[in-house]
Amino acid sequence: MKVRSVLVGFLALAAMVIGGAVPASANIAWCTSDPPVHVDSAAGSNITVNTSVTVPKPEIKFLNEVSSSAVASPQSGGTLVTVSVALPAGISTAQVVASSSKYRVSATARGTGGTTVTLYLLLPVD
Repeated sequence: MKVRSVLVGFLALAAMVIGGAVPASANIAWCTSDPPVHVDSAAGSNITVNTSVTVPKPEIKFLNEVSSSAVASPQSGGTLVTVSVALPAGISTAQVVASSSKYRVSATARGTGGTTVTLYLLLPVD
């Protein structure tokens, strides 16, 4: 009885392993993350902003041309961080995300090639 149970379990495991080896579809989008940008608030707090850009797979060759910058300015209730991301002309559509994990704030926007996407993060830092 035990041998039969073990054999049935082994056969089921083998079927799942073989069945799971079917080719998967290729990714339809690729993402790049720029190095984090460090800015200082008016009060001198260090702020790290991460930016990522997601594009369709055929356009991954243009991700090396993406550039970004961030500027912090005092705002009532905290610090306003303005993130600008320049998208190269070869990109048909892109999703841009800027975030600060320390303050759990993020912003998302879509853009097309040859434009600059601007995102705003209001951080609770004086």
